[in-house]
Amino acid sequence: MIKFFRHIRKSLLTENKFSKYFIYAVGEIVLVVIGILIALQINTWSQNHKDSKEEHQLLEKLKTNIQSDTLTLKINIERIQSYLDTLKIIEIELKDKTLSKFSVNLSYPLISAVDVNLETTTWENLKSTGKLSLLKNASLLDSLQTYYKHFEDVNKSWTEGFQSYNRGILAPKFFEFDDFTFFPPKSIFKKEEVQRLSPKVYGESVFFRNAVRYRIGALNSLKNIFEADLAKAITMINMLNTEIEK
Repeated sequence: MIKFFRHIRKSLLTENKFSKYFIYAVGEIVLVVIGILIALQINTWSQNHKDSKEEHQLLEKLKTNIQSDTLTLKINIERIQSYLDTLKIIEIELKDKTLSKFSVNLSYPLISAVDVNLETTTWENLKSTGKLSLLKNASLLDSLQTYYKHFEDVNKSWTEGFQSYNRGILAPKFFEFDDFTFFPPKSIFKKEEVQRLSPKVYGESVFFRNAVRYRIGALNSLKNIFEADLAKAITMINMLNTEIEK
């Protein structure tokens, strides 16, 4: 092909057909420009295809991470509800003067920590590698940022404050108050009846009554927060599904 164009140029110059040569030269330049534009277009299409494929993979990974979040949140919501149910029993038994022992474990619902950590591997990788721009849907990107930022700012402060109060105030008081066990009475783990004081004595303690009320209020608040987080996570999964289907 190059020899063909070279032959045409040589013929036109030999025959002194400068006007035709000029037109030919312009045409050759136009062809070169068109070729460059086509090459650029192909390169752009190839890059866009590569970015689209990587975006799809990232969306799938984000979806998997947030699905893991929903499972974690559900487990903790059920755990909190279990503690609340036990605390209700404790409240009732505090007023029962006929009981010598509580029928349920005291330590778990009263001083156990409750914490939730999101699966942020994909999100953190996106931020650290500067690949957030691969997510083309601006609304989706804003929602993801809000989802992770809200959890970091709000949930962490709640759970950390909750744990700090449990470890710094409640736990030391409880360990001084009685010899209660970490297991239910006559459980498979510990058959000895460790608890020394009757529910009536617990009920006469202002500290213990307030501790039970505090735990019920704090756990209900945490449960509400986790339920709101679960709703946000489900919304994020629906948004990701919509984007993936595109």
